[in-house]
Amino acid sequence: MQTYCKLKPFMRSLTSKGVICSSFLLLLGLPVSFSQPTYPWKDPDTREALECQQCPPGTYVSHHCTKESKTECKPCPDLHYTEYWNYLDSCLYCNVFCNFMEEEAQPCNFTQNRVCRCKPGYHSEQDFCIKHSSCPPGSEVAQMGNPYQDTKCQECPQGTFSSTSSMDPCQPHQNCSAQDLEVNVPGNQFHDTLCTACKLKNPNRTSDGLEDWLGSEECQDAFIDFVPYSIKSAKRLRNLNRYFGVRSSRLANNARKSPLQLQAELHARLVVLKESGGKLQLVKILQEIFQHKIFQHPHKKCLFL
Repeated sequence: MQTYCKLKPFMRSLTSKGVICSSFLLLLGLPVSFSQPTYPWKDPDTREALECQQCPPGTYVSHHCTKESKTECKPCPDLHYTEYWNYLDSCLYCNVFCNFMEEEAQPCNFTQNRVCRCKPGYHSEQDFCIKHSSCPPGSEVAQMGNPYQDTKCQECPQGTFSSTSSMDPCQPHQNCSAQDLEVNVPGNQFHDTLCTACKLKNPNRTSDGLEDWLGSEECQDAFIDFVPYSIKSAKRLRNLNRYFGVRSSRLANNARKSPLQLQAELHARLVVLKESGGKLQLVKILQEIFQHKIFQHPHKKCLFL
């Protein structure tokens, strides 16, 4: 009985060594015969055209075939290889060397050249090993980087936040009521919920309303937390960040940042200023900002717009 393995034309190129057809026949339980690949050779002595058998991977041709003898193959020496059936007169040298940012993924052997990959924490990009990116504020790692691709990030899920660039998962917002506190500023993907022991309602923009609201340490802290998140204009937030001394390296990217990111950066800066001992002065400046006095008087020294 004859058995034929018929494949579409574009599949035939994949079966030059009979791999697919042979596998198919094995599945059918039919006998399979593998033919050793050959190469044309002209005997230098007799000038006769011959068909010689190739040497298997890991070996090379030490003597070409003659009319009376088959091809003689020898194993590759150390640090040399042949990956495929071949009729080479010598094996190939393992010429791949790992640099200081790489590690050996596959050592040189008789059938394969050395394979290198980027060390842990780095990935390959245009033949260079680049350090994995951290996920920016408001996001977390969706898939850790590997030697072949960078970290993949995703936005923080609802109810969680990340305030810094990191590889850490987003953290859940704190529960103010569980601490017998009031919610001062609801949390979002960039910052935690801000709680306060101040029991007064949100301040109004009159002088009397603010003075009543700022009569205690707790309410002063709450006011410092509240003001940055009450400002919705990205332009105003950028100018306030500049005024309060947010580092220029961060300001360079401000044009691409959302108001939520700018609010979180401004708040972080105000907390630093508060903890450095300038709380009362900071509260006074924020009172003017909150009441729009600074924005309404462009001739003042503290001009933001």
